[in-house]
Amino acid sequence: MFMKKINIKLITLFFLLSSFSAHAVLETIHLGTFGSGKAWQAKQYGEGESKICFMISKPIQTSPTGLNRGDHALMLSNFVSDGIKHEPSIEAGYTFKAKSMVEVTIKANTYKFFTIEDRAWLADGQNANQLVKDMKNGSRVKVQSISSRGTKITDTYSLIGFTKSLSAIDKACS
Repeated sequence: MFMKKINIKLITLFFLLSSFSAHAVLETIHLGTFGSGKAWQAKQYGEGESKICFMISKPIQTSPTGLNRGDHALMLSNFVSDGIKHEPSIEAGYTFKAKSMVEVTIKANTYKFFTIEDRAWLADGQNANQLVKDMKNGSRVKVQSISSRGTKITDTYSLIGFTKSLSAIDKACS
């Protein structure tokens, strides 16, 4: 059952991210852009019980530079039909090393994310509420991962505008 929900979410989020990049795959409602450099975008897809609200950010820095990779972003999503709020996920733009974990660090706190192909979600036993609290109080988040080719990659995201973006998706999906 868990994997079925993950697969449905994977497909839905894939199309939502595609619309973020291609600007027309699915009709989304733009809820606002927040933070300096427009770091966070808040969006809504669907209506009623099928409504999904999500916020997305592109990295402000990537190491190593010059990598050939697809779209990559940090997201938080609310799924009205499942009653899920603030589900963090990562789209890498490359396939992760099999069975690898992604480390997300905010200040002194590190969180583990499990990987499936080019996506990652907060691992079981990790505290999602604390992660969101840290994101509200932090200024940067560092995402460290390993590609299927063995390349160690670090993406850094700004958290400026995170709280306002979070408020926008919570209001839209309340």
